[in-house]
Amino acid sequence: MTREPYHDTELHNSDDIVWNWQILAETGNIQAQLKLGLIYDHGDETVRDPTKALSWYRKAADHGNADAQCILGLKYYKGRHVDVDYLEAAHYFLLAADQGNADAQLFLAMMFESGQGVMQNIEAAFSLYKKSSLQGNALAQFSLGMLYEQGANATFGSMVIPADRARAVACYRIASASGNLAARGYYEALAEQLSPEDRNRAESFASMLDITGAETINHFVSSSSILIPFLKKKSKLVYRANMG
Repeated sequence: MTREPYHDTELHNSDDIVWNWQILAETGNIQAQLKLGLIYDHGDETVRDPTKALSWYRKAADHGNADAQCILGLKYYKGRHVDVDYLEAAHYFLLAADQGNADAQLFLAMMFESGQGVMQNIEAAFSLYKKSSLQGNALAQFSLGMLYEQGANATFGSMVIPADRARAVACYRIASASGNLAARGYYEALAEQLSPEDRNRAESFASMLDITGAETINHFVSSSSILIPFLKKKSKLVYRANMG
């Protein structure tokens, strides 16, 4: 006798909950595949099973789920139940970042900045930090502030990121408001050093980083963000070649 999934609103035991998610997942429901990955990953509703979690994450990722792709990227980046593999991490982060996943954009930016799994490229890191920042990612906002405070030469291309304390202060301020505790200390230390003119520039730049207005975001991206179309063309083999 085939077991049917429940559709009523009564509380059911954990086995029933997992069974219902699995029924959906096996029919190709991507959200159910992601949910099962999370269930087995964290031990919610059932015994924790990292192997099953990875399997369901991969199914969801292969079907294009950006959250699953980002999770797999982080697994490989940190070596959680898999061997550390920066190449695989960059591959999955790239897939998710290309769909606009703010966390994946952050992690991929970190890899480009440090040269882990990809060729070091400050220009790409700078662009990805911006994209993630505009979605309210506090760590990306803080990292963008550090790039502005220190300045950097792009590893490839002609782009140079000049040191700009006003923009750094703006980033630290927004990051602090977004919940990054470290950013507050950086903001307070640097803000008092600004001239009145730079304070005005910081206010202006902070308003562009404020994610409350779509027109402001679109204008800022189109006028200030460095497009990196080569990312979409990168294959894992290209990444591997660049690592050598």
